[in-house]
Amino acid sequence: MTDIEEALALLAAPCTDERFFQRALKALALVTQCRWAAFGRPSDVAGKAEVVAFCDLKHTVPGFEFDLEGSPCELIYRQKYPDTHLLFAKDLQTKFPNFQLIKDLGANSYQAELILDDGGNPIGHILVMDPLPQTETMKSKEFFRLLAQRIGVEYKRLLISRELALHKQMIAVTEHLMSFVDDSYTYHVVSKGYESLFNKSSREIVGKSVEQVHGKEVFNDVLKPLLDRTLKGETVQTRVWIHPPHTTPQYMNILHNPYFNEKGNIVGVIVSAHNITDMHAANEKIQQLANHDPLTGMLNRRALFEVMEGKLREQEQAKLQLAVLYIDLDGFQQINDRYGHHQGDKVLKYVASKIKDTAIDSEIVARIGGDEFIVLASFPHGNAYEHYQLQLEDLCDRLNSQLFIDINIEGQSLPLSASIGHCLVNDATMELSAIISKADKDMYRNKRNERLGLVSMATGFIRQTPSQ
Repeated sequence: MTDIEEALALLAAPCTDERFFQRALKALALVTQCRWAAFGRPSDVAGKAEVVAFCDLKHTVPGFEFDLEGSPCELIYRQKYPDTHLLFAKDLQTKFPNFQLIKDLGANSYQAELILDDGGNPIGHILVMDPLPQTETMKSKEFFRLLAQRIGVEYKRLLISRELALHKQMIAVTEHLMSFVDDSYTYHVVSKGYESLFNKSSREIVGKSVEQVHGKEVFNDVLKPLLDRTLKGETVQTRVWIHPPHTTPQYMNILHNPYFNEKGNIVGVIVSAHNITDMHAANEKIQQLANHDPLTGMLNRRALFEVMEGKLREQEQAKLQLAVLYIDLDGFQQINDRYGHHQGDKVLKYVASKIKDTAIDSEIVARIGGDEFIVLASFPHGNAYEHYQLQLEDLCDRLNSQLFIDINIEGQSLPLSASIGHCLVNDATMELSAIISKADKDMYRNKRNERLGLVSMATGFIRQTPSQ
């Protein structure tokens, strides 16, 4: 396994806590062949930076703070988009003679990438250092950029998780929404939480029916079925949306317990509820950040692998036939090099929209790298191999047609096209990476043949100019 392959394997493995950063930094150290890697951010203390995670391939080092002034990290925060990369290939101690950490480590070279939020503001940086000089390659620089994006997303997710944990602690000491509803759906007792939620005193709620308080639609569609189940003796816990007057809809975690009289008959329901609207929104945001590419909104590599696992299980159950298409843009690197990543990102967003529009509802699209995309195509099970091949070729033709375009950048019309490879999954027990690798190899074979002129590259397609 190459260093790149091992690094990608480290990043692809599931990890939902702070161990991700150590894993990511180890991957970065492997790719760059450097001893030290770190993820840092500006500290809350002015003039200082905080090392959130630090990877030393020989020793364990905890996080720490350091003075930015006189350090190479001070210069990375002076960088502006799209120039977010910094390299000191050698003589690091000579260039920064007053930065003690470099002397303590014995570092001689430094390379870093700035991490930006959606507004282009710096939220942190990743770096590598080594006792030996470093050389910068396009492969390592691109890996730096992609890893910086991924760490930025995971760090946002971590912060939201911490806020969510704090919110749960706050809920634990907040007043419950508690009530007693009789078997005619009438409120007999309500807590102060109801007063706050409905902006009414308890006297205005007690004696009213659930329908009068919540409205006919919510009562009939949501609350009455739950109350009826409980009045039959079932304890019901659920999460539902309610629509109190004078406020936005609220998402509630509700427990319904049957209430028995002295004769053992059910005469009502005890309702206990928590308002978890903020938690629900935060959880949805976490899921969005964890499973989607922040630039295009497509599924990311981790989410793609999860979807593929489910699709392969369905194929094993003879429910579908799965195929994988690997798309790599031709001419994109020249756009990035000439006009910068800002314009390149615009092109990627536009290309992503073209792929989404071309893929039908039963197909899954994902972005797994800089200008690399995956389409999962699901076909009805039971057809002949030749039939699937024809369907795949038709899909490839449609994608090629849509991606054979001219891009207008700063008044220049630049050609853009795509090389596409595909893999029809014959063995549903194959490793996910092996399936994608087959499609990747097919794509590179097509790209090579196109360059050699062995394949006529969509010369009949009509070029269309996207509105930028």
